[in-house]
Amino acid sequence: MSKSDPALGQHRPRGGISRRARDFFILGFCFCGVLFLLAATGELDFVVAFAAMAVLASVAFAYFVGSAAFLPVGSISRAAPAPDIARRLDSVQLLRALPLPAFEVDGDRRIVAFNESADLILRLDGRINPRASTVIRSPTLLSAIDRIGRGDGDESVSVEVESGPDETWRAHVSRPTGAAQTLVVLEDLTPVQRAARARSDFLANASHELRTPLTALSGFIETMRGPAKDDTASWPRFLDIMAGESERMSRLIADLLSLSRIEFSEHISPSEREDFTRIVHDATEALQPIAAERSVTLELVGQDGALPVIAHRDEIVQVVENLLTNALKYTAPGGKVTVFYGNTSTMVEARTKAGHGWREGERMTLLPAAGRPGKPDASVWLRIEDQGPGIEREHLPRLGERFYRADQSRGGKITGTGLGLAIVKHIMAHHRGGLAVETRLGKGSAFGIWLPAARN
Repeated sequence: MSKSDPALGQHRPRGGISRRARDFFILGFCFCGVLFLLAATGELDFVVAFAAMAVLASVAFAYFVGSAAFLPVGSISRAAPAPDIARRLDSVQLLRALPLPAFEVDGDRRIVAFNESADLILRLDGRINPRASTVIRSPTLLSAIDRIGRGDGDESVSVEVESGPDETWRAHVSRPTGAAQTLVVLEDLTPVQRAARARSDFLANASHELRTPLTALSGFIETMRGPAKDDTASWPRFLDIMAGESERMSRLIADLLSLSRIEFSEHISPSEREDFTRIVHDATEALQPIAAERSVTLELVGQDGALPVIAHRDEIVQVVENLLTNALKYTAPGGKVTVFYGNTSTMVEARTKAGHGWREGERMTLLPAAGRPGKPDASVWLRIEDQGPGIEREHLPRLGERFYRADQSRGGKITGTGLGLAIVKHIMAHHRGGLAVETRLGKGSAFGIWLPAARN
């Protein structure tokens, strides 16, 4: 029975050479047995049969001896130098103990040892001692490995490596004194950079968006202190406007904080198992009083059974409530908002259910789901239809941008922060889900989401 060694990315048989020799012996014995039977039955001359057996034995022995040099570390024979094997195994154990992705490169610039985290990042897929240049796409890192491997300059160096549009690593390259290999340790800088970017975006957006209500508040305060100081009859109107502006600031701050929190943790996959049906029902019931206050009928259409998903409950509740709030906001009194939900066997079918409900509607996918390529992931979906004025086609591509509002096409008198859909979009990206919009001018709009269902 073989042991799987993730640090080497291959299987390490306990028997090593003895098992190899046994396999060669069995294969040769079977072949010779076939030749002997053919000779005994008269199908083959005995001289030819024995000559073939001798040739087979010679070729097998030559291949057996010559291929030993290409065996993985776990299959080195006992005749190999024991100190080399011990050093190699000690190196592997050390890499396994490191909490960060790490690998070693020898003098031929081949990756000779690595831990499981490095295997996932480099995507070695069981390759034996691949060249570093075939799996590393960063010229800066390759240059650092060459420089340290030759012994030029410092004994260690750190370089930053961009492995994607939103992913950065810092590689620490060193060659310990007396070591034959170059050690590379990778540090993920993505969370740090996300936090820095979230802070800078928050400050920029907050300063820009809060300037308007602050200016209005300052203006009315100066007016009440100056020209309208003795006009107390107009103060209630001024105070009402100031209260509205302060509420707007509170909503802006709350939404900006929520968006920053979601962006900061977007790279951490959710792990809780939740019931999508229960989430939709709870969010809908929470907004029933608002619907009644606006004289809008809120209807829920879907199955009663549980729909398990791997999700952060609070975030999915926020998605449903944001979409429902928008639908109620744009639906005139006496209208109806309908919430549809369900499950499908594939992500494509879920996208169709969520985003293709009207034959004559204009539609656009605002966020494609990040499902597994080639895998028919079971999914859950949600679609919320309103009876508002609809959205003009030219506004569709920009829906989900921060502070972008298409109010001009939907009445122009609706108040909001312009962050609701941006929050929805980021939460769905966090859950590997999708977001789509469909609209009919003068008849209404629909927003749909879909995300992978939990596996049984």
